Amino acid sequence: MTNDNKITYHAFTELVARRAKVSRVEADTYLHQLASSMGEALENGSDIHLYRFGRFHTTLISEQLGTDPNTGAPLTIPEHTRVHFRPYSALRFAVNGPFRKLRIKELTEDKTAWRNRTGILILLAILALLLILFGIGVMSRIFTQDAPVEPPAQAARSVEPLARPVNEALVTGAPASTITTTAPTEGQTVTSPASEAIASAEPPSPIAQATATVMTVFSGDTLWTIAATTWGDSFWWPVIYAENRPELSRHNPDLIETGITLRIPVLAGSVNSPRAADLQLKTKAYRIVADDYQKQGNPRAAEYAKVAARGFSK
Repeated sequence: MTNDNKITYHAFTELVARRAKVSRVEADTYLHQLASSMGEALENGSDIHLYRFGRFHTTLISEQLGTDPNTGAPLTIPEHTRVHFRPYSALRFAVNGPFRKLRIKELTEDKTAWRNRTGILILLAILALLLILFGIGVMSRIFTQDAPVEPPAQAARSVEPLARPVNEALVTGAPASTITTTAPTEGQTVTSPASEAIASAEPPSPIAQATATVMTVFSGDTLWTIAATTWGDSFWWPVIYAENRPELSRHNPDLIETGITLRIPVLAGSVNSPRAADLQLKTKAYRIVADDYQKQGNPRAAEYAKVAARGFSK
């Protein structure tokens, strides 16, 4: 037997002669005769059964298409007969005896594929987290305020109804439930520039001479919600903007930075029962908002200018 575990015909002949206790010539003659007889039987389509060894049989293979392994060119494989051998149980168990305790375990085609998929999922998760953090940072800086120019009741009295604003106002701040107001310390007076501008229009009243309310803008606030919380009417928000405009770093009604302190002017009357000075203050505030919108190229400037030109009445 050779080193590659293959037995040669010469060695096999000697093995048969030794086992059968015959000469090597007799064993060679017997083996040749056995092979010749088996070949003739298979050519005739017969099956050969060898006791405790196995079964030799043939099958007919129809014509089929194939590929030349040398050139890769397609070719037609003609109809042919193929010889098969099926070992009997005793031989099969004897050959496979050392491997009986082994169990089949399915493996993926690429054992490292799970590593690549896990790495991609981790990268996608990190990217999603960064996008969320970036969105939170932007929203803490800018909050969308969708505010119509004037309340429905006022618009109903207009000659031409105003269209709903096409742009959204972006205002930073804190939710109305978190608004904190701080009263000025004793002896401190917070004046209202917008109120001073129309002070000559009507004699000041004891209420008009009161100090303004001071509050800090937190993340989530809007001028719209601040006006609704403070006065109960969101459409007065331009008055708050006009009051604090001189101290704002950006003269843009849509951008109010968080952390700044706003003055809420005290009205001579109330939003439900405003006095002439309050209506003039609101008209002037709408005109200021229209001018700043005009400088920013905001299309809502025309609507605010139209309302300011018409003015407000009780």
